Amino acid sequence: MRTHGHRAARIDPLDLIHREEVAALNPRRYGLTDDTKKYNVNGILWTKPVSSSRGSSAQEWWTLAEITTHLRNVYVGRIAYEYMHSPSKTERLWFSHLLESESLPTSEEAPISIVDAKAKRRIHELLARSEVLDNFLQLKFPNLKRYGLEGGESMLPALDSLFSSASHGGIQHIIMGMPHRGRLNLLADLLQLPAAALFNKIKGGSEHPEYIGFEGDVLSHLVASPTLDYGALHKNQIKVSLLPNPSHLEAVNPIALGKTRAKQYTLLKTSPTDCELGDKVMCVQLHGDASFAGQGVVMEGLGLSNLPHFTSGGTVHLVVDNKYALSNSSLSSYTLLTLRSIGYTTPASSARSSLYCSDIGKMINTPVLHVNGDCPEDVVRAMDIAFRYRKYFRKSEGIIDDQKITSIRESHKAYLEAELARVTSYKPDASALLRDQWAGMVWSGSAEAVCEPETGVGVETLRRVGRASVHVPKDF
Repeated sequence: MRTHGHRAARIDPLDLIHREEVAALNPRRYGLTDDTKKYNVNGILWTKPVSSSRGSSAQEWWTLAEITTHLRNVYVGRIAYEYMHSPSKTERLWFSHLLESESLPTSEEAPISIVDAKAKRRIHELLARSEVLDNFLQLKFPNLKRYGLEGGESMLPALDSLFSSASHGGIQHIIMGMPHRGRLNLLADLLQLPAAALFNKIKGGSEHPEYIGFEGDVLSHLVASPTLDYGALHKNQIKVSLLPNPSHLEAVNPIALGKTRAKQYTLLKTSPTDCELGDKVMCVQLHGDASFAGQGVVMEGLGLSNLPHFTSGGTVHLVVDNKYALSNSSLSSYTLLTLRSIGYTTPASSARSSLYCSDIGKMINTPVLHVNGDCPEDVVRAMDIAFRYRKYFRKSEGIIDDQKITSIRESHKAYLEAELARVTSYKPDASALLRDQWAGMVWSGSAEAVCEPETGVGVETLRRVGRASVHVPKDF
């Protein structure tokens, strides 16, 4: 089940994938034919909390039917897990214990994310607002090339869950790289870009004030760098920086990794001595399935990920897989989360030779979680598992009724209408990124700029440097 369960998991949103019966999942293949016969599962299955199972030799007897049902519920659901290819026994045991038992491998940890009523409301609000935005843009700007998120809306609850987990886990800064698809949805919601700023850009305005003198970029390259508050302990707010998109698929990946590493080393100077690379800054990368499997820069980034001079402390990758027709360690690792969504591009059978678009991640033995994008609650749970792995190893009921959903959609549409009307009087302001990073700087052509600054160095200083540069030590 642990090795082959992913091949039978229900990860296709439209249920169009024809999957043959996986013989390896049938107990009869191994001569186990009596469903009522009991077996001692102690030491074979994780069935107890770690605090009670560690060092325990007590026997626990389960019937074959109970064992099969338990493992199928874990491994043949709407989340498919691939981790048995890892050469690390510690990592394999960590995953099996995490998934099969009632607690985590460390008793200090909280249980796996439980999607309660409050979390479900949050998920539905994000989905509804994303849908309203796409419909609104289609209605008001029908000729706009907007790279909408239709079919992949679960990306927003996934990122929301990741941001929350990271904030509560002590992460201070997230560096993000992503392609065009879903960028506007993410900016206008989780990254708090005012809708008026978005509409102003669509209508030909600039995202920067005129007095700055900057040239603007195209709509699908917009960025934001807000500070988000997820109510974490010690009032730990988290800053999320979405990097500019250079159009060329996956080209932003090394930039995101480099900035993450640089930012982390800057914070290490003011952090406790036990702070390690990846404790304060995390890299998050979003991909499309075709580019992730096809672009060489992805493989290059993975190949460098565990090297001392290149590691960024661990990256979480979210691959939005448009294909609904599938072809059949160290301080740093990559956790891959593949989100199955409805798509319209080339069938996978004509695009790659591997079963999954994420198979390239196995070159560095990274675990892979495949999730049915039509089940946002499972997406949130999978993202929680991905963050826990990254943190641990440092490696690459009616909850909301129809009336409430209608109310959310109507209120968000009214907000968008009001923001669209505000565009005529909207004036872009210097973004928070510019204010924070460039405070005190002035434009070179402005009156405040010093045209002829004093850059000279004292004569005696120059003489001392000159003498030192040609001085030969006595014992040389």
